[in-house]
Amino acid sequence: MRQADINDMGINIGGKDITNLRYADDTALLSDNLTSMKRILHRVNNAGQQAGLLLNAKKTKVMHIPASKETSNVEPDIKIDRTSLENVDNLKYLGSIKTSDGTCTKDISTRIAMANQGMVSLNNIWKDKSIPKPLKFKLLKTLVWPRMLYGCETWTMRKADELKIEAAEM
Repeated sequence: MRQADINDMGINIGGKDITNLRYADDTALLSDNLTSMKRILHRVNNAGQQAGLLLNAKKTKVMHIPASKETSNVEPDIKIDRTSLENVDNLKYLGSIKTSDGTCTKDISTRIAMANQGMVSLNNIWKDKSIPKPLKFKLLKTLVWPRMLYGCETWTMRKADELKIEAAEM
């Protein structure tokens, strides 16, 4: 990323330009306009090629988050080496579902379903009367709750989402 020379682009957060978020081999490129995004992607791609790395156009997705509803129907055409990248309305990044409308409803629903699967897979334990309740509660807290609450620090909650989570806690 240092070789790409993209520090003067990106989005401004707290007076600092942020061009990318990285964790291991997952990278999210950020920009507040299409021209800047194309330039960032081009520079990252070129720097990668010089290091012997190739961006995989099939794995690379574009998610446009419009500033207003008026521009929400415009799908950007971004390419890597003449190959158009797929535009998506939502994507999974670091295990959480991010959506172009900024809501977390889809991620919350997915997390609740995963917690329910965890509960079902432990049915034999819940029914076993020889296992003490404190141990069952500890298992619930360590095996089920993390499935539901992973990434919750970034959720933007609406009342409907809160009600969904409260119902799932029952």
